[in-house]
Amino acid sequence: MIAVNLVTGFLGTGKTTLIRHLLTHHPGSERWAVLVNEFGEAGMDALLLDDTGVAIEEVAGGCLCCVAAPAFSVGFNRLIRQHRPDRILIEPSGLGHPAQILEQLRSPLYRQVLTIQATLCVMDARHLASTRHREHPNFIDHIHLADVLIANKADCYSAEDEQAFLGFAATLQPPKSKLIVTHHGQVDAALLSIGTRIRQASFPEAHAFLLAHSAEPRQVKTASQDWVQFEGRADAYCRAGWLIGSNQRFSRAALLAWLDGLPFERVKGVFLCRDQAFIYNRAGTECAVGPAHNPDASRLQVIDPHPIDQGEIDNALRSLLD
Repeated sequence: MIAVNLVTGFLGTGKTTLIRHLLTHHPGSERWAVLVNEFGEAGMDALLLDDTGVAIEEVAGGCLCCVAAPAFSVGFNRLIRQHRPDRILIEPSGLGHPAQILEQLRSPLYRQVLTIQATLCVMDARHLASTRHREHPNFIDHIHLADVLIANKADCYSAEDEQAFLGFAATLQPPKSKLIVTHHGQVDAALLSIGTRIRQASFPEAHAFLLAHSAEPRQVKTASQDWVQFEGRADAYCRAGWLIGSNQRFSRAALLAWLDGLPFERVKGVFLCRDQAFIYNRAGTECAVGPAHNPDASRLQVIDPHPIDQGEIDNALRSLLD
């Protein structure tokens, strides 16, 4: 039987960082694999895990529970068939709803194949002070469906933030199996083996409703094979993405300064430069920049609750080519 864990959490809480930490501390005798889902089409999160030495399958361009559901089945089955892992970690999009994924994993199709273990929800305790987060159905259900609730980025918290998290967690019913306060996703891999229980979503139909009533179809604009743009909207968030061929190189210093000035809630990218490729990962005001390991193209993904002027960004990107 293959152990399976969901690692959920809203945009920018540090899910990928936590998974990376788990992968670098997993038992050497076990084969692990990861299925990553992204809200945008450019496909970035797999690159953040590419050097960990485990099998990674990526599903981009929608959340696993609806738009990308067929791709989830294909990717998930391919991981099982080709890699025969002992454990699979599934990272749904921060704007996805985990209830349908858990339901699918518990279906008769997988009953003799999988052991469903703890669902981990990664959250930022500071979001509890934000009405937009507290009232978002997916934010609420990520928390309600989790067995383990993890307040990440604790190095950025005030004492009031931590107390707010602990007070909030104490009101949750049924209670969580484990509460963790940490930073940089540093958790013990033993958390994954904590037993799970059937937990009910507060808004089981919320995501389907939002998809049906507010989602706009994905649009693709192709200037050339080396310069492809994506845009779309769902769950009250707008997204824009770029896939830029390997023959295009950026000026690193100028690009970094421009990225730091973008006013969007989420900015992720990998960029080929003359000297060294780098990964850029920003959630709000918190940013990480590091080397990229042999990317095949440059990618940029921005997500925000407000409309995104894709033409302005596109012009700026072109002006930053070296």
